[in-house]
Amino acid sequence: MRMLLNTTNMNVEKLYLFPLLFAALVPVTLLITYIIAVSDDDVYPFFPYVSDTGTLPPESCVFGQFLNIAALLILITVCVRYKQLDTFWSSQDAATKFPKTNNVALVMGVLAALGLSIVANFQVDHVKSVHIIGAFFAFIVGGMYFYIQAYISWSTRDIPGSSKIVRVAQLIICVLYAVFAIIGIVTVIVGKSKLGPSTILTREWSPEYAGYAEHVVSTVMEWLGTFLICAFALTFVPEFKQLNLELTFKIKNVDSNLMPSA
Repeated sequence: MRMLLNTTNMNVEKLYLFPLLFAALVPVTLLITYIIAVSDDDVYPFFPYVSDTGTLPPESCVFGQFLNIAALLILITVCVRYKQLDTFWSSQDAATKFPKTNNVALVMGVLAALGLSIVANFQVDHVKSVHIIGAFFAFIVGGMYFYIQAYISWSTRDIPGSSKIVRVAQLIICVLYAVFAIIGIVTVIVGKSKLGPSTILTREWSPEYAGYAEHVVSTVMEWLGTFLICAFALTFVPEFKQLNLELTFKIKNVDSNLMPSA
């Protein structure tokens, strides 16, 4: 005899820990890899690119492992955010709903998480083209994801845990991120044009090479942009504190002879 066995109502609380751990893990990872890279003379110490600090072993091992964990954390955060909005709009008579926008945001968030994992595993000095694709997903698509979330937050102000302070913080982060991105892109283009035909690795770019000032500006913008991503993730914490996830497990076609006796 076969039967259907259900176990229900497994509660998962403290979902706010996912964005919180992401925001803490990324800076710690970058600090560790920077210290190791500088100690081993693998990079010029004054503001190298984030990826340059994780190019060579052993720092690349730490860089890859920790950022893979960070990618998983932000992926879970993106999925929780999607389900939070979907559930709220479905259960409440919300004045404003953006289901299609929520779907687009989910896709962007998943791509951003995938991009972070690609950045972690494909080092810039070894597989540059793939690394750049990953960086595009992580920084550009990821930035667009945050813009969408800020728009939704301002349009859905009655969601539990939402506050004006958080929404203003999201807006400020988005504006700064756009400014830093534009400055970073422009300065890296100018810096490389000044460098000319010289072929050096960016992690070895030092003051004796042309375009160094622009190079430093672009690296600083990248570091600031990375920290802004972490800061935006923290803005999910107040709302995630109001969430409780219930899971239902179902085991189909269980042989009753294998069931424990009463």
